[in-house]
Amino acid sequence: MDLRLLGLALAVFLVLAFLSTPRGGRPGEGLFPIVGEEAPAFSLSGVGAFSTNNARGRPMVIAFWTTWCGACKHDLVVLEELHRRYGDRVAVVGVCPERWPEVPKTLAERGITFPIVHDPGAAVTRHYQRSDNLRYPFTAFVDERGKVVGVWAVAIRDLPHLLELLAQCGIALP
Repeated sequence: MDLRLLGLALAVFLVLAFLSTPRGGRPGEGLFPIVGEEAPAFSLSGVGAFSTNNARGRPMVIAFWTTWCGACKHDLVVLEELHRRYGDRVAVVGVCPERWPEVPKTLAERGITFPIVHDPGAAVTRHYQRSDNLRYPFTAFVDERGKVVGVWAVAIRDLPHLLELLAQCGIALP
């Protein structure tokens, strides 16, 4: 790979990360119209099943991802750690609209145990992203009342970073 292209890709990633970093507000506030709105309800199945109606009363982390996205695969591992430690207090789900036949292998390679559901046609994904130009990763944070309180649209570094994002959204997990 051309080093100039790699440098350009890194620069774009850093700019996006900078633009997505909250400045005293909640992640994604002012950038993504869904922040502050009621989370669109959905029920999907795939590797496990998930319904927003069944998760009401506790916070939700909804990760939109696809198998061709390296950052998404990294996020799955971080989300798995959140699920293992705090799964009794926060619902974690992955929503994948693309390349579904590749999903089981991707999950097995990373030891993912939280529900990963299929969104054929990306209808749910579009409801959350409010865009025809979908981006991955795209993680929505929903409070226990069902309100989208933040969005993170770049890679999640690690579990402490994810816990910090959740805290900025008003979702505290000790």
